[in-house]
Amino acid sequence: MPKLSASIDALKAEFGLTPIVGGEIECYVVLPDESAKEMDKFWEPVEKAFHHEGLPILRIEKERGAHQYEIVTNIMYAEELAHCLTRVRAIIEKYAARFHVEASFAGKPFADQPSSGIHIHLHLADGEGLNAYHKIEEWTSDTLRYSLGGLLASLVQDMPIFFPTAEDYARLSDADHVPKIHGWGVNNRYCALRIPANPDPYDKRIEHRVACANANPEAVLTAILDGVLVGLREQSEPSAQEYGKKGAVSLQQLALASA
Repeated sequence: MPKLSASIDALKAEFGLTPIVGGEIECYVVLPDESAKEMDKFWEPVEKAFHHEGLPILRIEKERGAHQYEIVTNIMYAEELAHCLTRVRAIIEKYAARFHVEASFAGKPFADQPSSGIHIHLHLADGEGLNAYHKIEEWTSDTLRYSLGGLLASLVQDMPIFFPTAEDYARLSDADHVPKIHGWGVNNRYCALRIPANPDPYDKRIEHRVACANANPEAVLTAILDGVLVGLREQSEPSAQEYGKKGAVSLQQLALASA
């Protein structure tokens, strides 16, 4: 992973910071039905395969869509997460073929069902391993603020990485639970960048919600870390926090700009 490694090395060399990440990846596995018996028949051997490879999976959850699931990882280093998400997809596809069922990681595989994405949770650790992302209501640490600014500035150029096929852009038309706004907000799932609610001001993270589930995990992580690098180098200020469902610039406008 030379490009990802270069981004990690640059963050450490220039700023003394190490990216710590976790991931959530959604997919569809079309089982004969969604009874506990059918789900266990498929997911128990898949989970054993995850553990056999030492993948740090936190949990597997049933998602909102019919036959939709989400795999949530523990937190780890960026190169480990790129490998983990790649293997998660490969193992699920392998067992889907073995069970003769359809599996899809496409951004919007079914028009009448919710879309599927990769959500990357990121914070930066300093030389002592402490989180450098801090925030209270009226104050945001420079490291967090500049990271947000750089990530927003880089979104236009990175849209093809996060939406690898033209069909994936249909994901942005979902009515709910997908990022709509080119902006950031505390616990606002309509934003490209969400800061999850956490009462501890010294334990914040950025949830990057843009990528489709079929995007290349290594490329996604590289793009995110490169965006952070740009923000830290240029001390990029983000736009004002978004509080609602609509912002000044939508991700669909960005999609058109990047086409």
